Amino acid sequence: MAGAIQETAARLRCRRIEAADRPDLAALLARGFPGRSLAEWDDALARLLDHTAANGGPHAGYVLDAGGELVGVLLMVFGASPGEPPRCNLSSWFVDDRYRGYASLLVASATRDRAVTYVNISPAPATRSTIEAQGFRRYTAGLQVAVPLLTRGAEAGARMIAGDPPPGIAVEAGDLALMRAHARMGCLTVWGVARGRAHPFVFQRRRIAGHRVTVAYLLYCAEEGDLRRFGRALGRFLLRRGLVLAMVDAPAPVPGLIGPYLPDRMPKYAKGPQAPRLGDLAYTEAAVLGEAFWLKRA
Repeated sequence: MAGAIQETAARLRCRRIEAADRPDLAALLARGFPGRSLAEWDDALARLLDHTAANGGPHAGYVLDAGGELVGVLLMVFGASPGEPPRCNLSSWFVDDRYRGYASLLVASATRDRAVTYVNISPAPATRSTIEAQGFRRYTAGLQVAVPLLTRGAEAGARMIAGDPPPGIAVEAGDLALMRAHARMGCLTVWGVARGRAHPFVFQRRRIAGHRVTVAYLLYCAEEGDLRRFGRALGRFLLRRGLVLAMVDAPAPVPGLIGPYLPDRMPKYAKGPQAPRLGDLAYTEAAVLGEAFWLKRA
């Protein structure tokens, strides 16, 4: 047995994911992350491959190929919000136990471009020390859970508009493209309008770990203060969709938001020129892999 493994290891290569890998890759990921089914992984991979093709991404990640058998994977989601530097979300890093010693090949291959900021927004607790040793640094940890309807300091007269803003409302072209792209991904998108200008919001339905409560998890807003500014109008918009609570990544309690703060939850890491700002998970696994992927076992 040992001899067979050594022979296969000699043929081991790290290569980019190809569309034809999808069935075997879904099976590998379902084995590595059994909390999600083969069908869920297959759907997530289909969405990632579609996103990569539609947005001109270089590829969808790397696999370890041992003589035709896929034994390791690291998914990569490319994309950046308006005005931000190139970014890539590393996701779902798994290597078969027999080849665990080659796991670093995936990360080394994936993080070669020093012009790109690499992020890991859902690291398993057991991997955090490893990714820190690879040069990743935590840029935020903690969650603010809030009732938007109770927001203090919300702007009077602010309103929410679903769909494209009407004529006469100022809107940034990059924000419009981002909102349309995330609506196609199935995210909950809405514009906050005040003083003749539209401000984008992207949410995703999530469940708080260990609870049955569904919340609106903030994936994107253009400015950190917008959640407070449009809080009450946003609360009414979410309530009509059965959502009382909103959740946002934050290193400390967010001024103006009323609700519990959960410290050291869902830490996020970055490596590269510029860590993402808070409130910016656009074009990451959070959106691309789909709401159903996260809602079931968030």
